Amino acid sequence: MTAAASSPDPGRGGAETWAQATPAEVRAVLAPESAVEFDRQWRAALAQAADTYDLAVVHRCLEAWRRVARVTVAAGGAAGYRAVLEAAAAAKSGGPHPSRAPWREVRTGLGL
Repeated sequence: MTAAASSPDPGRGGAETWAQATPAEVRAVLAPESAVEFDRQWRAALAQAADTYDLAVVHRCLEAWRRVARVTVAAGGAAGYRAVLEAAAAAKSGGPHPSRAPWREVRTGLGL
């Protein structure tokens, strides 16, 4: 089996596929501004691992960014991820809340 054949397809699956996503697969789906921050944090984690001979910081960094990538894909891409961030910021600050829909409509929209 080649590396390409064994690599997960995070954009098409659930949590189990994202759990195995490579740094390149994660970065590929991030919004441009998120990719810049990913690069900064990834390089810092690699430098710390090189200094300490401990890969735990690299694993924590990748796991955190796998979650961001998963949310970005679930939100429909960069624009959707930005909307999620804006809604979260508004909710945290007590500002305007995103539009609400009845639970029946939400379930129907999700195909449930």
